[in-house]
Amino acid sequence: MERKVTDEIKDEPGKPIEVQSKMGETTVSELEVKGIENLTPMEKKHLLLQLARDRAKDSSAGPWEIVDIFREEWRAVRDTLTQPVEVDLRDIGRNSLFRVLLDITQLERQLETQKQE
Repeated sequence: MERKVTDEIKDEPGKPIEVQSKMGETTVSELEVKGIENLTPMEKKHLLLQLARDRAKDSSAGPWEIVDIFREEWRAVRDTLTQPVEVDLRDIGRNSLFRVLLDITQLERQLETQKQE
């Protein structure tokens, strides 16, 4: 049976979070995203994974700057509660604005809370 390639996330205490795209083509660190400190740890991971996928498609992507963050109310998606999060970013390398949509599950929020305690 062939092993499935997955995204790699390096999250060591005291070090910046770093993610690598599924095929190992690109890596994005939280140091490349100005304003990322305003996101929760789970939001950071989801955003960095998306940015790594974007960089795999276009190597000129990044660094980035967070322009705005919108957190919506919880809503049910099938049998899971999710909180939609919209992050507006400026891609400094490509001089463009874009929005990343994230869905953070209730379980992910609970895990974040447990880690902080």
